[in-house]
Amino acid sequence: MWNLLWGPNARLRGLFLRELPRSDRVCLTTRQTSVTQTTAHNPTHARPESVSAILQRARRALEGNEVSVRDVVEALGRASFSPLLMLPALIIVTPVSGIPLFSTICGITIMLISFQMIAHRRHVWLPDWIMRRHAPRKRITKALDLLTPPARWLDRVTRERLRLLVEPPLLYLPQTLCLVSGAMMPLLEFVPFTASLAGFAVAVMAVAMVTRDGLLVLIGFLAIGSVFSVGNWMMT
Repeated sequence: MWNLLWGPNARLRGLFLRELPRSDRVCLTTRQTSVTQTTAHNPTHARPESVSAILQRARRALEGNEVSVRDVVEALGRASFSPLLMLPALIIVTPVSGIPLFSTICGITIMLISFQMIAHRRHVWLPDWIMRRHAPRKRITKALDLLTPPARWLDRVTRERLRLLVEPPLLYLPQTLCLVSGAMMPLLEFVPFTASLAGFAVAVMAVAMVTRDGLLVLIGFLAIGSVFSVGNWMMT
């Protein structure tokens, strides 16, 4: 019953709620908020999500000529830690990363979100100077269009497996690697291609947390190793 009411069928949910007395609507809304907060606070209870659906939710922020970080956060929801971690990491892999300081802003955002996931915060907090950062709507729209086919492919091939790697205590390992990768991105922006590689690694591990697919965590570990190898090779 709860899956029917709070699942993807928003139209059915709206019709159902309109038929209830106000007191019952308040009770059900409170229950929904409680479930959302519990899921964000305890990733063990998180249900797999569709990567395509997350990108579709992000499109809600595409209003006006500029898209701010605040618009994206509000579109995805402040309790949606893994989607908020996944989206900037995916966009870094697209040509949008060519915007000056874009990779730096995304890296700091990834670092802060990862830290808050490890600290079990219930809602994402980002400083106001990051929330006010914006990019042209056309470039973000193009990035989301480029990401849509890979997202659909990921939805087809991912499934719940090796769940030990996406549940505590082992879950802290990919979260920590995402934190470290995000912290490195401002420096990697000066080394060609490495920021995009780090973004790819974070994106893979974020998709793993979103879809509950532990196999992607192992792939993410390999991608992180590639970032260090390429960075070391290009610096020497």
